[in-house]
Amino acid sequence: MDYKEIAATVGPRDRAGTQDWVYRVQREGIVSGALRGGMQLKQDEISSSLNVSHIPVREALRQLEAQNLVTIHPNRGASVTELSRETLIDMMQVRAAIAVAMVEISVPRMTEDDFKELDYLINEQKKCTDALSYEKLNLKFHQLISQRASNPVAVTVSNIIHSNIDRYLREAFYNDPIDRAASIIEHKALVDACRTGDPQTVGKLLRDHIMNAVSRIPKDLK
Repeated sequence: MDYKEIAATVGPRDRAGTQDWVYRVQREGIVSGALRGGMQLKQDEISSSLNVSHIPVREALRQLEAQNLVTIHPNRGASVTELSRETLIDMMQVRAAIAVAMVEISVPRMTEDDFKELDYLINEQKKCTDALSYEKLNLKFHQLISQRASNPVAVTVSNIIHSNIDRYLREAFYNDPIDRAASIIEHKALVDACRTGDPQTVGKLLRDHIMNAVSRIPKDLK
């Protein structure tokens, strides 16, 4: 695996430090699907490719293990965590529950500036043609629609679940223009419902929107 290619999509190291950069490179590789479930993550190879010592690599792997993206096997190194279809569905149910709880708090607090930004994101999604850019716009939409709930714990948990789910959905869902178009229609309906100020209606639409993606989970997963 050429970690240099993955690093190029993340960008150069910055003041955040070497460990954070190594973490972001490996996380991007996993979430993008370049590093697939079950793949061995060899510290020597990563260190050599990224021109860093073993210490930041080891710490980055531990950080990724805490997010369920990496599994560290005693005396056998590390690998990209492989998820079953059943586990992915469980995660989507938890994600939906958290998202609904947050959006029902967020809706009454939303401002006109929020609606303008959501409208802008939807317009950008309509113009988007590549999976990676669309996935980023989709994540930003879901973060914005719930941000007025001001619950950092829920945001952290949601982001971890999102990373685990989307590495399995990106290829099947975000690359399909028909699925993207259907998702945009549902996003527009969510924003329209938010404008009415009815949290329960928004919550139901959001839960249906998230759980609709269950059908896009690859059928060949165990």
